Amino acid sequence: MDAPKKRARSREVSRPHVIALCFSAFLAVFAYRLYDLQITRYHQFATQSESNYQRDEIVRALRGEIRTRDGLLLATNRMAVDLIYKGGDVAAWPQIRYLSGFADVQLPSVAPGGEVTLVRNVPADKISALQEYTVMQPNLELRERVERVYPQGTFAAHMVGYVAEANEREVEEDGYALADLVGRSGLEASLQHELRGENGIRRLEVTAAGRPQTERIIDPGQKGRDVVLTIDAKLQRAAEKALQEGLADVNKARLKRASPTESVVKGAIIALDPRTNEVLALASAPTFNPNWFAQSPRPPQLAEALQGNGGQPMLNRVVQMFDAGSVFKPTSTLAYIEKWGNKTFACPPGIRFGGWRRNWAGHHMGQMDGRKAISNSCNTWYYQAAIDADPIVFSNYLARRAKDMGFGGPTGLELIGEKIGNLPSAESYKARKADYWPGQALSFAIGQDALLVTPAQIAYALSTLVNEGTQRPLTLVRSVNGQRAAAKPAKRVPGARKNFRLIKEGMEMTTLQLGGVNGNGTASHILGPHRFPVRTGGKTGTAENALSRRYNYAYTNAWYEGYGPVDNPDLLVVAFFENGGEGSGTALPAVAKVFAAHWCLKVDGRGYLEGPPSSQQPCLKNQAMEVEQLVVRKPGKQP
Repeated sequence: MDAPKKRARSREVSRPHVIALCFSAFLAVFAYRLYDLQITRYHQFATQSESNYQRDEIVRALRGEIRTRDGLLLATNRMAVDLIYKGGDVAAWPQIRYLSGFADVQLPSVAPGGEVTLVRNVPADKISALQEYTVMQPNLELRERVERVYPQGTFAAHMVGYVAEANEREVEEDGYALADLVGRSGLEASLQHELRGENGIRRLEVTAAGRPQTERIIDPGQKGRDVVLTIDAKLQRAAEKALQEGLADVNKARLKRASPTESVVKGAIIALDPRTNEVLALASAPTFNPNWFAQSPRPPQLAEALQGNGGQPMLNRVVQMFDAGSVFKPTSTLAYIEKWGNKTFACPPGIRFGGWRRNWAGHHMGQMDGRKAISNSCNTWYYQAAIDADPIVFSNYLARRAKDMGFGGPTGLELIGEKIGNLPSAESYKARKADYWPGQALSFAIGQDALLVTPAQIAYALSTLVNEGTQRPLTLVRSVNGQRAAAKPAKRVPGARKNFRLIKEGMEMTTLQLGGVNGNGTASHILGPHRFPVRTGGKTGTAENALSRRYNYAYTNAWYEGYGPVDNPDLLVVAFFENGGEGSGTALPAVAKVFAAHWCLKVDGRGYLEGPPSSQQPCLKNQAMEVEQLVVRKPGKQP
């Protein structure tokens, strides 16, 4: 066969083969696609199909509850119901508007796919009737929401704090869902991780119009952890009452000096057990009601409080910094005697050093050592001590020792926003290239001239003194989810015990009638043995501030720090009144009232014991402490 015929026959044979091959390839691709859709991607499309009639919703996690150590409920939850509108016409709107409890509600414009909350917190007695109207209307929905509730209202408000719904940033960056509650202040904020819980998922079967038919829980979520505080409810009430009653003492001092009176008291009280540094009471005035943040519409008091009206009620004064004044003198006394000795100086009405520097008393008070300087609060003793030690050297050493004692840093309180204060010295002025004058050291020695502390720091440092150099952080948390919180580790502050004891002797003399030229301790008129059946120690404080320097002595900050019983202290209290006058006239009575509540004594509105000391038997609470309250056990170690 010649070549042309062979080529023609070859083309006739190969053409069917090519067609068959193409057809086979097409069938193979079709079969692969069919396998991919029906087998490989079955679950994906099955899920998409189910999603046409299924909808997932969040099961909102309940926040953990907060209680005092004696069981008083401070923060809990309730289910609130909101009326949601998704746009479009609404049948029987007049009846729905009436049942919602808000007759003035109007239907707003809503973007496609959007929704608007028409009514928050639908009244409970209206919900059932309202459901009958909304169940057949897909553009209306009654939606449950978890709402935080504070059953005690203003009680311990600054410590507990408040919550608000998560904002857009928290939803996008922190993993919150819309309407999740987030702590904004107090323990609600600082313990957010423990309290928040984990949301669950509810799967709904819905109609084509979006109305729910059936539901099942896919993930129940997890409730937040409950927290029990170290706070004693009885002592907390006594502290808050003492603050409010202090307004009469503040205005008494104002009237004496022909100054305008106050309508609201501004102050703080913190009480703790110095054996563990568990906080038993933490009160600040004026206060606010955390329930305001959940109410709808928001009450006018909330706007006033947020604007700072009425004495800045949102400010927790326990952790804010103020001029210290004489409650700092135990620390400055300790710093001086441990390096330069317990020297005796005269206590004249004033001395001259870069100008005239006066004592609070207008007469000569005799010779004093460090102990009597504390009990009589003799300013001129401290001036002479600073001069004797060299003002520059003394200011630097005092700042370092004050830091050791707990000033200029956090106290351990589980509260956000705690200020650290300010400890000035020649070194700190030099570091920021500011002018420093030697005479400033004399002011530092009496707690003045930009030396700023918080009431919590005063309590922290006093606890270190009472425990003769053993320092434990303060704490508000007793247990989380039923598990006792581990004791925070204690440390030893440098210093000889004999020096700490000498300071304690001076503070105990504060409540004694010393007699002679030295007179009486500055707290003896209320807490002296002839007045009070429990022996205590303490220190009064009257601190000048911007207002007192500008106007008069009636605007000084009033302080008192005290502890007892002196032989085995189980209570330590610090009271502070901003622009409250003299410490012995305002803060001291407040502390006496807290003392009385703790030891089951009866005092009058001025802080004086009702009847002679022998007429009342105190319920002293010096029972033995459990080892785990004081020691953090290490693995494998026994106490």
